Amino acid sequence: MRLLGLCALALAAQHAYGYLDTAPFFMFSTSELLTTTSHIQSAPLLTSDVALSLSSCPSDYYILVSQQGVSLQDYSNSKKSTPLLSKALSPSQATDSGIRSSLAVTDVLGPVDSSAWIEVLTSKCGVSTTTRISKHGGIPINDLTTSPQLIQLNLPAPSSEKRTSDLSANDAFLASLIDLLPKQNYTVLYTTSRSADGMLVAQGREALEYDMESQLQESLHLDLKRDLGVHVSANKTGSNQTIIDGPLFDKYQFFTPGIFMGYLVGFLLLSMLYVAISAVASLQVTYAAFDKEQGQLAGKK
Repeated sequence: MRLLGLCALALAAQHAYGYLDTAPFFMFSTSELLTTTSHIQSAPLLTSDVALSLSSCPSDYYILVSQQGVSLQDYSNSKKSTPLLSKALSPSQATDSGIRSSLAVTDVLGPVDSSAWIEVLTSKCGVSTTTRISKHGGIPINDLTTSPQLIQLNLPAPSSEKRTSDLSANDAFLASLIDLLPKQNYTVLYTTSRSADGMLVAQGREALEYDMESQLQESLHLDLKRDLGVHVSANKTGSNQTIIDGPLFDKYQFFTPGIFMGYLVGFLLLSMLYVAISAVASLQVTYAAFDKEQGQLAGKK
């Protein structure tokens, strides 16, 4: 029972926290984009896929969001913490806000390098204006008139005490920025990364998982020792048995009570079969019984 409980606890922890060295990535656009459906991707593969989608120059505004100090667990209740992001990624609600394509990669292996996307936008889409916005600096409305344009938005990491409210405030700031765009033709690239605090939490979780794995290994070793002990004792018991020398019928018992009962039942069944066959064989029928009645006897009837 202890071993099963530890296994269930380890599986539940792995399912709840996912990969500790990954971060989620989100993208949504008012244009039709070819996006992948995989929930786990490496950072280089994701970068190349998104760059291929951006090479078609689908929008007038490209908002590159950099959210620091978060993990996938922070977006488990996205309707409360990030309502804009939740609505944009929901197929049933995205059509109301003009979103035509979206992408959510829950686990990105490695850091995402956005410089490749910026290079594609500047070389193929003619994006020459880049506006850098931070939450504390406000939104420069006059700088948003030029298009196509790249907007880099840096969002601060949420505090450990008010993570949900801080993420909600960051989401509201992004929603305000989108509402102030002169043209509602945009693509949002939402990148995330872990902070030092997040790495410490991840290390704590790794230590917990390592402790659980060590307990599992210890339990397995105990079970193996018990199993080996049983086999050793069985071997010792078997080695202490004395083999009787002599004729075959002295070593082995052939006429056991089970065999005797089998012989008795078989004899009764064979007797019944013999009686049945004898009764069927004793039946006598003349050949005249099968002939058609003719002559005077047939006329009388």
